[in-house]
Amino acid sequence: MSLGAIIFIVILVLLFGLMILAKKKKWIGSAGGIFTSQVMMHDLVNKDKQRAMEYIMEEQERTIKEDDESGEGLDGGKKNE
Repeated sequence: MSLGAIIFIVILVLLFGLMILAKKKKWIGSAGGIFTSQVMMHDLVNKDKQRAMEYIMEEQERTIKEDDESGEGLDGGKKNE
């Protein structure tokens, strides 16, 4: 058996052992773990971004409405008669 084949087999055995260890420690699996928490965090970040965008748009709409009501719109406060 050549040295390359032995190294390849050792790497495969180590990877297999690492997978078993990760499964036992619940790092991977359907019940949760580190990967599931990362996906959940990604979803929460997207929801937070969406909420922030909605808040900004509502603030802009409110500011425009207040400016229109006070006469400080795009025309510099001059009302058309």
